[in-house]
Amino acid sequence: MLQHAITLPLWAALPILGLALLGAKTFIVDPIIRRALSRRERNLKARLKTTLTRPLPKVLQVPRRVLMERLYNDPVVQSAIDDASEDQSREAAEKEAHKYVDELMPSFFALFYFHIGYWMARRWLRTMYDIQIVRQPPPEAYADIPQNASIVLVGNHRSNLDVAVLSYLAARTSMISFAAGEWASVWPLNRIMQMSGCYIIRREAQGRLYKTVLARYVHMMIGAHMPQGIFLEGGLSRDGAIQPVKLGLMRYILAGLGEDDTSDIVFIPVAFNYDRVPEDTTLLAHQDQGFKKKSKLYAVRSTFWHSLGVAARMLGLSQERFGQAAVSFGEPLSAREWLNGQGGFVEALDDDGRKAIVAPIAEAVIDQIADIIPVLPVSLVATIVFQSSADSLTGRDIQKGVLQLTERLRQNGAPLAIDETDDLIAYRRGVEVLLSRGVLIEEGGMFCLNQQKTALLEYYARTISHYLERQDAGEHLRSILTVREPTSLYVNKPE
Repeated sequence: MLQHAITLPLWAALPILGLALLGAKTFIVDPIIRRALSRRERNLKARLKTTLTRPLPKVLQVPRRVLMERLYNDPVVQSAIDDASEDQSREAAEKEAHKYVDELMPSFFALFYFHIGYWMARRWLRTMYDIQIVRQPPPEAYADIPQNASIVLVGNHRSNLDVAVLSYLAARTSMISFAAGEWASVWPLNRIMQMSGCYIIRREAQGRLYKTVLARYVHMMIGAHMPQGIFLEGGLSRDGAIQPVKLGLMRYILAGLGEDDTSDIVFIPVAFNYDRVPEDTTLLAHQDQGFKKKSKLYAVRSTFWHSLGVAARMLGLSQERFGQAAVSFGEPLSAREWLNGQGGFVEALDDDGRKAIVAPIAEAVIDQIADIIPVLPVSLVATIVFQSSADSLTGRDIQKGVLQLTERLRQNGAPLAIDETDDLIAYRRGVEVLLSRGVLIEEGGMFCLNQQKTALLEYYARTISHYLERQDAGEHLRSILTVREPTSLYVNKPE
């Protein structure tokens, strides 16, 4: 009987073949791939212990599911679930908490971050910008940070590219876990961000349960010495200037000071500026309400078109240059040293004391950010044209204005992302970018402003306007703190 051929109709053979292929993938191919990737992941992490300036935190060796269980079973989170159960069923409250934990917990993949992600960021960013570090402290300023201190990079938020630029520049030092907004919650972007160690937060007002889960997650990562990256503005600048500061994440971060193994929290100010921000026209079009009223479909559509643009650059189909992208790093600010300077001590901090130091430390960081925002060619030319009362300017007029403004800023110590041996380069590059975007119109050797793009010109002029104001930049930025904390430190010298 076994010698006879068995014939199956096509309608039966196809499902069987599909199930066979699915089984082969599930039980043969996937396990082989997982084992191979796991082996390479372990080997890479072992090498990174000796190659990175600051080794990866041990928490990255813990499986994601274990971290999720640890966060979910945190006593404070469980207490918040109990409170939420008063307004809904226990099952609904637990399901909601599980959802928040899954949203927040990254699934860091070192192979992606240090190999695939680094290569993609390097190729993508370099097709768009000439990237430059304008100012940074000497290496020993960072080498003195103790290993049991948690590092937090705090920056002004100019573009969604800030995350990619900083991760690219710091890839030989350590990994950075960034807080990303709702724009990163769309698949597959959310998976990419989570593999990069980022956590996605909801910017809109949420209930106590969500805020508790977020606070305990941040506290867990600070206690594990996971390098953090945050933007105090809580969103992108929609007019070029630094936006009102939000202290929520700073409050959560400083809640871990002095607890567990966290002897100190060190803040490193970071300032970004671009000759062209990819989202500038979109940001200007949403001055009033931002993106709060946009639907999920809008986010999906925006992500799709942005992904096409990235793919075009990666494949060399798009060669348009955006000018310069510049970054400055400030002096590290130790929360412990700052507190000691105020007559307080980390060991004596209680909950009220930690809340009280949030706004003063934020002000100190803001002062540094304001002082190190890079000055770029487009910012210089935009300032000269915007401040001029003339209907048109000659190239010599703009050139003279740029030279005078550059000298004034240089004397004031502003970081200039231009060639100091040839200030004319700044004039030429700035004019070229603005002409290519139709902001300036050249007619018969005269340059005039395209009135339909006045807001865009002002957007770039505002990026350095604080340097030209009479009041110091720090005072200007401190005035836009949206949350004020108690000024008393509530700390006493320990017995």
